[in-house]
Amino acid sequence: MHLRKIWENLRSSLWFRPVLWVIALTSLAFVLIIVDRTQSASFQPIASLSWYFAGDPDGARTILGSIATGMLTVTTLAFSIMMVAVVQTANAYSPRLLPQYLSDRANQHVLGILIGTFLYSILVLRVVRSTTEFQFVPLLATNVSVLLALLSTAAFIFFINHASHSISVSNIIRLISDAAADIIEKEAIFPENMGEAWSGEEPPPFPPEPPAVLKAEAGGYIELIAANPLLKAAVAAGAVVRLEAGIGDYILPGRPLATIWPASACTDDLATAVHGAILLGRQRSLIQDLLFGIRQLSDVAVRALSPGINDPGTAVHCIDSLALLITRWLQHERVSPYRCYDGRLRLIAPTPSFADILDNAYSQIRYYGSGDMDTTLRLLEVYAEIGSLTAEARDKAVLWQHVERLMQTAAHNISGAGDRALINRQLALTAKAFAQDAYSLMLEIEG
Repeated sequence: MHLRKIWENLRSSLWFRPVLWVIALTSLAFVLIIVDRTQSASFQPIASLSWYFAGDPDGARTILGSIATGMLTVTTLAFSIMMVAVVQTANAYSPRLLPQYLSDRANQHVLGILIGTFLYSILVLRVVRSTTEFQFVPLLATNVSVLLALLSTAAFIFFINHASHSISVSNIIRLISDAAADIIEKEAIFPENMGEAWSGEEPPPFPPEPPAVLKAEAGGYIELIAANPLLKAAVAAGAVVRLEAGIGDYILPGRPLATIWPASACTDDLATAVHGAILLGRQRSLIQDLLFGIRQLSDVAVRALSPGINDPGTAVHCIDSLALLITRWLQHERVSPYRCYDGRLRLIAPTPSFADILDNAYSQIRYYGSGDMDTTLRLLEVYAEIGSLTAEARDKAVLWQHVERLMQTAAHNISGAGDRALINRQLALTAKAFAQDAYSLMLEIEG
């Protein structure tokens, strides 16, 4: 589990891919210098070509020095542009989006190419010799530095275009949506891959013995729960383990972390296994936390609805993206919190319900967008569209509760007679989709 977390941190860090480029181009410099020293005679046939540099040490120093100076300047400019984009993203959308933006692979590769070309040129430059007794010009390595300069120029042009598009709201929403969708489609919703789901309609019976309560030793957000080690530890101890907190919850030291039946099964080995299977961090992450991705989209919508920005179009875009995620979740098989091994209950893990997902997605948008007609109308439409995709009566009931709350807040914040008429018209269509009577929720229109 910890290795997976380390790997995720490496992939999302700003320095990981640039370091790989630096190592690769530094190694290339050493290899080509050795080739120039041992195989220089092999390149004589191509020395007459017009594009091939075959000059003296002063010419090589001029080329390599110019490339190194230019790359250092361009790298500084690229880093400054990226930092401006980061600040713009944090101010305009949400500071919680910084990990996704900093982990942009394109930006990291460009920085790696620029820094790697600079170091390559410096390493080749240092071996150029022009004394009365000895003269050495690494011709092959110098010509490759020119090719790397061309590659860096193309990378920088790409970076300028990419940076200008990366701070657009559509790109930000896409980054978050893709990360959240991966949790549903690829990573599997926790605890889907933990043992077998309980097959009965009713919850399995609990052991009659009194339980033991295992408390948290440290505080932090639950970023990751290792399914298989936790299940194996419960089976080996002959215990039933119920986790008292789920992915994304904040744990205080001393708070109940897990309840274990029977109490006699709560050995030091099992306690160590439970603590080791739950990874705590300083902030939420998108490794297993679907609700965090949904909340990030909600944050972007709320920021767009703030009085200083007034961008209901972005809020509607977020509402649509959230609806797509909710639809994918509904199409995914519901994950049972009761996990078994060989037909016996072993683990109980909290899972997000439909009500949890809908609250995280739309409650804040409903509250802060209650005075905006476009946001209210789109929420009514989306509730009806999501309701048509589920056959569960309890899901429809949750959706209708959100419709009722939306109309209650709209009654206090939308005053125009024309706007109220449009909302009432859409409410009637939404109520028809739910087979509900909307008369009591209709907004009053004076006159």
